[in-house]
Amino acid sequence: MKIKMILLVSFLLCLNGLLASTITSFGSGQRHFYPVRERMMVKSLNGTWKFKLIKGLLVPNELSNWNTTDFDISGWGDITVPGNWETQGFKIPEYGNEIAELTGLYRTSFDYDSAWEGQHVILRFDGVHFGYEVFVNGQKAGQWGSAYNLCQFDITPYLFSDKKNILSVKVMTRSMGWEFDTYDCWGIAGITRNVELFAINNTYLENVTFVSNVNPELDAEIRLRIDVNRFDKIEKNSLQLNISLSDPQNNHLLNFTRAISENINVYNFEGFIEHPLLWTAETPNLYRLEVCIVDAKGQIQQRINEYVGIRSVTMDGYELKVNHRSILLRGVCLNEIDPKSGRALTYEERRIQLLKMKEANINFIRTAHYSFAPDFLKLCNEMGFYVCNEVSFGARGADNLSKEEFIPELKARAEATIRRDKNNPSIIIWSLGNENPYTPIVEEVIKYVKEKDPTRPRGLPQKAGDFTAFTKKPSENVDIVMGHYLNDARIDQAIKDTRLPIIHTEYAHAQGNAFNEFESKFTRILKEEKVIGGSIWCWSDQAILTNGEMKIGYSSNPKALNRDARRDLPKEYQGIWIDSKRFLDTFGDRGSDGIVYADGYPKESFYLVRKMYSPVVVLTSFLNGKLNAKNTFSVELENRFDFISLHGYQLKWQVKNLQKVLDAGSFWLQIPAREKGVINLNTQLPQMVDFNDLTLYLEVLTPNGKRMYERNLPIELDGSNEDYMSLVKNAASTKKSKTKVTKTNASLTYGEYSYNISHKGVFSVVNEKGKTIETPLLLRVGRPETIMLLTQGLKNKYYWNPYLLEPIVEEFAAIKKDDGVYVTLQCRWNRNGQAEQYISGEVTVFIAANGKVQFDYNLKASPNANGNFLECGLTLDLGKSYDQFDWLGDGPYSSTPGKTAYNERAIWQLHRDDIRFNGNRMNVDVGVITNGAQHIAFLSGNGNMGVENVNGNIHISQNAIVAGYGTKFTSPIGLLPIADVAIQGTLILFAENAHEDASILKSIFKMFPTVVPEKPYLRTYGW
Repeated sequence: MKIKMILLVSFLLCLNGLLASTITSFGSGQRHFYPVRERMMVKSLNGTWKFKLIKGLLVPNELSNWNTTDFDISGWGDITVPGNWETQGFKIPEYGNEIAELTGLYRTSFDYDSAWEGQHVILRFDGVHFGYEVFVNGQKAGQWGSAYNLCQFDITPYLFSDKKNILSVKVMTRSMGWEFDTYDCWGIAGITRNVELFAINNTYLENVTFVSNVNPELDAEIRLRIDVNRFDKIEKNSLQLNISLSDPQNNHLLNFTRAISENINVYNFEGFIEHPLLWTAETPNLYRLEVCIVDAKGQIQQRINEYVGIRSVTMDGYELKVNHRSILLRGVCLNEIDPKSGRALTYEERRIQLLKMKEANINFIRTAHYSFAPDFLKLCNEMGFYVCNEVSFGARGADNLSKEEFIPELKARAEATIRRDKNNPSIIIWSLGNENPYTPIVEEVIKYVKEKDPTRPRGLPQKAGDFTAFTKKPSENVDIVMGHYLNDARIDQAIKDTRLPIIHTEYAHAQGNAFNEFESKFTRILKEEKVIGGSIWCWSDQAILTNGEMKIGYSSNPKALNRDARRDLPKEYQGIWIDSKRFLDTFGDRGSDGIVYADGYPKESFYLVRKMYSPVVVLTSFLNGKLNAKNTFSVELENRFDFISLHGYQLKWQVKNLQKVLDAGSFWLQIPAREKGVINLNTQLPQMVDFNDLTLYLEVLTPNGKRMYERNLPIELDGSNEDYMSLVKNAASTKKSKTKVTKTNASLTYGEYSYNISHKGVFSVVNEKGKTIETPLLLRVGRPETIMLLTQGLKNKYYWNPYLLEPIVEEFAAIKKDDGVYVTLQCRWNRNGQAEQYISGEVTVFIAANGKVQFDYNLKASPNANGNFLECGLTLDLGKSYDQFDWLGDGPYSSTPGKTAYNERAIWQLHRDDIRFNGNRMNVDVGVITNGAQHIAFLSGNGNMGVENVNGNIHISQNAIVAGYGTKFTSPIGLLPIADVAIQGTLILFAENAHEDASILKSIFKMFPTVVPEKPYLRTYGW
């Protein structure tokens, strides 16, 4: 009996596999029809369908007649089409290619449209995951197996004209090439794109190909190929083609007419336009192409209207040129997924996404890793984006790339992609698959793509190792080499070896909030003539909206799970809690790799991209000025646009003394594309300014008045700029002070505040209402464990945790002098509360007679200490009574090596609950922690000041050491071994009441406005 059961299970598994292998993207016998998409000419079947999900790929006996017209589906559920099973609660989301074998049965009905009489009715599916079979009124109309490619079926023979028509679709999570449609992302299933009907006559448009060739004088040769076909060989009517190309004012620039012959299926047309409005991402000019089949009476039998762009794409040495001008690709990879909509994004969701990309100064999108829905390309054409359109065969199907039986499948995918998308001007590059090995089969597909469309360059996105080998001996059918996550050594080698231009098709991996490499990588792209740009991985986190249960990914034996089935990180790092009931599940580190969160909310990384990718930049870094005199400040700007001048762009400027505006003005810019220019700003500086602190604030506004770039330039006043630390330390005493020193405590009272340090290393500030601060002399040796740190630490946990260490005071000495109280503490901070590894050294505390407290420390690690410091410095816990941080310095975002360019010097404020609160700030002159009534001011010896909200308590650190955040593949910039580091720093603090008039803080900050925190989420996965 046991043997029989095993044989039965084996048979069923083989049968399942056999069923899946028959669902292909080729050999279906389906005719090709040029897609009709005019709103008035199509009937949408989108909406609520009936649905039943069953396990396995076999339909059970009780459902064997499920697709017949009289089958009872009253017990089935409702599902929205387009949509995914997972986002509508029919199944648990699964990751990568770890997708259960399931079958979804869909049913809907539609009425016969009398306008279809005498025509052929075509059913179109724009995308279905993964393989599917189509039945109309119980009869099979066809099947298809490429999830991201369109397929159309002639359903005319199966229609009822006098009663409801039943459309049944069997969707399976398997097809012959299903693994090619799975990636390092959620593997979600269903009918994910539009389902529509349209009707055509006996003679119909099979294909329309529009090609423009722009010559060096920027005139354009236009070539059109129209493929016509027939259902019946004999056409009763006399027909002709009418074609027009019109500008936005509906002026017909080209008109063609030709009779359709029974013996000819292909019709070619050529035209010439002098100086047309050319399409680029900066000038997305579109023309309307109309192709009609007209009968002898002038009646239109079929009409296609679509918008095309006149542009050419050429390779010239190491340059990628559009319209004979070199372009730079400031790009990002995009995955077609939304937490609520799944892969069924709406037009408006796409539009909002692309508008946000425009705000980030992105001009290039790699469709990672498949062709997107038609709406996406339509928007890119209209809004102006360059697109690298990818043919879907991902590396999870790489084992099949040595099997010749998969050649027809891969060619069918390539043909379907090119056939649908070729007329989109935004597509300037075809890429084939993702991170696949270069095999003879891959070469054959590349060659096939070149034959199908020789007007665009082609590339093969590759892992670093494959890229290095391929660069030395590339295929003769590629025009660009495409590498992923190349370190400097590999880039050096590639630049030495390559005879083709390089695109970093994935670079600067944006894991969590780390994004440590982007500044340096993009700076190098700007310098390398053989590198034409890159696409950051990636635009947004890849998440599914759930209730946070996480029913998959964890096991008592995790090693037994395949990588796509296993969650490596704890549950608190698996995504983002919007509130207590809604969870954005990123599958931990696997999907938390965007510069915006999954719902589109920008991370800090977004603002870094916006700044670095800006096509208008200020090159000047500082200015020299003179008080009580007329000054001319020369500011050099660079226009990094490839085509447009800065005509219509405005430079607004202000000269400010801290927050006081001394002078202001604006300039209309005129700098040509890819050129630099100097703007001279004339201003009269006053005789005196507070603290000799002057800054020139610059903003660049777009023609529609939106700010796209900003830069604050310090103005040096003949070396007389104020040193805030010296000013505070040397401030005169305006109140009486009182000191007290014992063996266990030292204190000094100045005005309303008493400053105390105990022999246990506890520092406190007390006023008449009690203790405002009581904190041990903590030592920061790292950062909170976050998604980035945990990912880096899976193999090598190089950082210390806990990262805030309490002191053990081994010696305490205090003495009184005329200028204040001096305290020396010999301290030790043990790793993990144990004595084996530790940091030790001397901390001196000087409580000055003017009410200022200075901490100096000089520390080192024990000889056997291992690991690395991410941040390190003396840290104070300020408790829960303070809720706001104001500072004069670089902001508003965190500053660490590799993430600095987005910050500018100014006065900034953040609430402790703000999503961007935590982190180090650089070049801080003065920082203030406040609750509105009381202020605690801080000055750092090296300008580093770290703040962190720890369970509602603000912690402030004078960071002697700051490293970057690293990336998924690289260690943090500036990461230092603990054993080799001297830890030295200085921190000064003092307290003030808000009502004090003679206040240095009021002189600097004027007032401390209450700020409202940005808190879009209940809890995030952190950095």
